[in-house]
Amino acid sequence: MSISQLKVSSTYPLKKDYILPVKILMCTEGVSNAQLLLQDMEQQPRIGNGEVSEFSTVGGKKAAILLDFGSEFSGGIQLTTRLGSDKQGGMVHIRLGESVAEAMSPLQEKNACNHHSTHDMVVPVPLLSNTEWSQTAYRFAYIELVSPETTMEFTAICGAFTYRDIPYLGTFQCDDKLLEEIYQASAYTVHLCMQENLWDGVKRDRLVWIGDMHPEMLAIRSVFGHQKVLDDGLRFIAAKDPLPGWPNEMATYAMWYILILWDWYEHNGKIGLLNELRDYWTGLLQNLAALVHEEKPALIEQELQRGFFFDWPTQSMPVPSGAGVHALMAKALEAGVKLCQAVGEQTLAEECSRKIPLLADNGMEHGNMKQVVAMMSLAGHLPKEEAAKLLTRNGGKGMSTFQSYYILMAAAKTAGTEQALAMLKEYYGGMLATGATTFWEDFDLDWLRDGARIDKVLELGEYDIHGDNGRFCYEGLRHSLCHGWSAGPAAFLAENVLGVEIVEPGCRKVRIQPQLGHLQWVKGTYPTPYGVISVEARRSGDQILTDIRLPEGVTQVQ
Repeated sequence: MSISQLKVSSTYPLKKDYILPVKILMCTEGVSNAQLLLQDMEQQPRIGNGEVSEFSTVGGKKAAILLDFGSEFSGGIQLTTRLGSDKQGGMVHIRLGESVAEAMSPLQEKNACNHHSTHDMVVPVPLLSNTEWSQTAYRFAYIELVSPETTMEFTAICGAFTYRDIPYLGTFQCDDKLLEEIYQASAYTVHLCMQENLWDGVKRDRLVWIGDMHPEMLAIRSVFGHQKVLDDGLRFIAAKDPLPGWPNEMATYAMWYILILWDWYEHNGKIGLLNELRDYWTGLLQNLAALVHEEKPALIEQELQRGFFFDWPTQSMPVPSGAGVHALMAKALEAGVKLCQAVGEQTLAEECSRKIPLLADNGMEHGNMKQVVAMMSLAGHLPKEEAAKLLTRNGGKGMSTFQSYYILMAAAKTAGTEQALAMLKEYYGGMLATGATTFWEDFDLDWLRDGARIDKVLELGEYDIHGDNGRFCYEGLRHSLCHGWSAGPAAFLAENVLGVEIVEPGCRKVRIQPQLGHLQWVKGTYPTPYGVISVEARRSGDQILTDIRLPEGVTQVQ
């Protein structure tokens, strides 16, 4: 028998590395030599002499430690043990958390759970082993020896990090370090979600939600360029949610599917994927266009009542959601027209074009919800002055992670880049101020309080920004702190501040107009199928001086 005779999966795209904890946040009296766990120790089990970290429950002592790996990541945990004097293993309680509070909270407390991925488990740890457990997302690990009157020796405790080994081609630098940090955290957030497929979140749900994928796609194309994981996600939905059904059983997600397909094709210019999925997306377009009636309201009320999902903050507000859905439908049909023209589907293009103007006058109110206002503004359903006032009112308050890209783009187009950047810094900077290294499923500025951090051990009864917040399906500690749909700022900074706009599919023609807002200088790169675009812009008195370098095959237009 040889490796060549084994049936090896050819679809597994991930690399695995082992990472060390960087800090000990808590340690009980039953643990000795804990600092050794922060060193680069051997992961190979061994017998004999040498320093080890010892966990002992002899004499009723508790042996537990809380480790901080420094940044959230996706993967499991590996415990390496030595042959101890007792010549026996023990039962070990492992609890992994995106926050310290999650790592320290037992199941059921504050909605702590093992939904979608196991992060809380009691496992038998044998001696002379380097066994791995779990596959989830975490930064903090609580390890407790629960067997009574037992001593175990650990030579290493490592995080088993699984990720796509791909280069960060897109970059963003400026004289505002917080904006640089936001770009980097956005890119890292979506990178973690590029696992076996493109997931919504790495702890939960770990599913292919196609609506979530639009801001993910925008971030991916801005940072990593073309990636097969996005193609595979579109194929997956077409296969698993066939016509006449909707993607993920939601008509709004059919709208997002159309938008993703166009914006992805616009960047990479690969007509083959459009043709491969042609029957599916044209069927979706036909079904979407059929919802738009000639009489008012253009989008039939019965369909709205069946539960169009627009965004979490608007979920319990049907009228604002309806206004947002009408605008989203208009944007999807606009993208659908361009898709049809790309492959010669002229009759369907004409039908979609005829339905677009019917969606504007629907009699529905935006409810002062920023994500609804943004989509209406981008669809041309709201005057510029009104949109600017509503979007910038109260700064970053009222923003949402899923819709952040659209809110920021609409704010920049109506109120200016300086206002949009101020909102971005307040909202996303608020998450970073809690100690976050990735961006969340949802966030509200009202959650911030003095001392509210995810990376500290809480006193009894102390406010818990992770466990004491959340709504809908993400109450308490079930809330995901690494959600790909929150990665929109990476695309916004590339497209608006660096100013890269695609004019012709495949990035064959681009328009580059940097918008500095309050910044003195900005520079960065943007990947295309032909290579990387380099942009540098700097204030000089009343002028903006630019240095733009294009790869061969890309032309700049005014």
